[in-house]
Amino acid sequence: MLNIIFFGPPGAGKGTQAKTISSLLNLPHLSTGDILRSKIKEGDDLAIKVKEIIANGKLVSDEILNEIVSQKILKECKNGFILDGYPRTTNQANYLNELLEENNLKLNFIFNINIKIDLLKNRILKRSLEEGREDDNLEIFNTRFTEYSNTTEKVSDMYNRDFEKIFFNIDGDDEIEQITFKIRQILEKWCISGKIANIFTWLQYNKSCIQPHPFLRDFIMARISGVNIPTNKRVHIALTYIYGIGVKTATDICSKASIDLSKRVSELNDDELNKIRDHIDNSYSVEGDLRRKISVDIKRLNDLGCYRGLRHRKKLPVRGQRTHTNARTRKGKAVAIAGKKKVTKG
Repeated sequence: MLNIIFFGPPGAGKGTQAKTISSLLNLPHLSTGDILRSKIKEGDDLAIKVKEIIANGKLVSDEILNEIVSQKILKECKNGFILDGYPRTTNQANYLNELLEENNLKLNFIFNINIKIDLLKNRILKRSLEEGREDDNLEIFNTRFTEYSNTTEKVSDMYNRDFEKIFFNIDGDDEIEQITFKIRQILEKWCISGKIANIFTWLQYNKSCIQPHPFLRDFIMARISGVNIPTNKRVHIALTYIYGIGVKTATDICSKASIDLSKRVSELNDDELNKIRDHIDNSYSVEGDLRRKISVDIKRLNDLGCYRGLRHRKKLPVRGQRTHTNARTRKGKAVAIAGKKKVTKG
């Protein structure tokens, strides 16, 4: 599971970022605002009460939110969740921490979006015009911001103190795309370093996330013969990342393992991956084994003093290439020597 919380003052854009990351990782986005607005549409007594609370810029009681969020997490978030607008109070935070602990869950990322109040006011007014939300006006904003400063900001500080390693402050003064880019960078960095209980593994085996977002595909790997092969490529191409396997051999492996050549590695199930691993292990010498075999063969040729051994010793082409035009296949790219003039034929 991958569990994320977004903090930030009203209008900071945490909802926008939460939706983007939700789409990116194919995780349910639990926005208390959306949940409550959906509840208001039901029109029952509780809906009327909730509507009145929101319209006055007040926060819905902890009991109501705790019940709604806990039901969502336990029933609809089997692969993880993204929380936006919850927890807002220390009581909610304590309830969430206990809920996660009781169900052997943990938080993986906490993002706190900081933004200047003047910019916040402008965003609130713009959102009011674009979305027609009744709770978006300066009077209600001032009430909500005061309550945020007195309650939610303290919760954010508490999480910053207790979860310092996974707590990230994000500058919300930037454009939406720039903020998203910063969050993506953090996700990428932690994915690559393996500091989180592996997001790669989570993405690969999360059956509802077979096709992850393109920005993660280049980093997600499948391990075969001790080599991490990229999962965004077709199987017969990805297998060529293994030393000793070319396109022809890779195609043969796919054929014998009954793998469709149009498939990408990310689309393979565990059984198909195991078939490929078993076939390579039983039928081919690759990577370390192949390198050792080649090294032993070259040493034997050198000891014999035969023509091929001498060519290897001089790091020249071995199998009949014309040294005059083909020597660079072994010597590597020519390096210019300063001060040396090129000889021209007379």
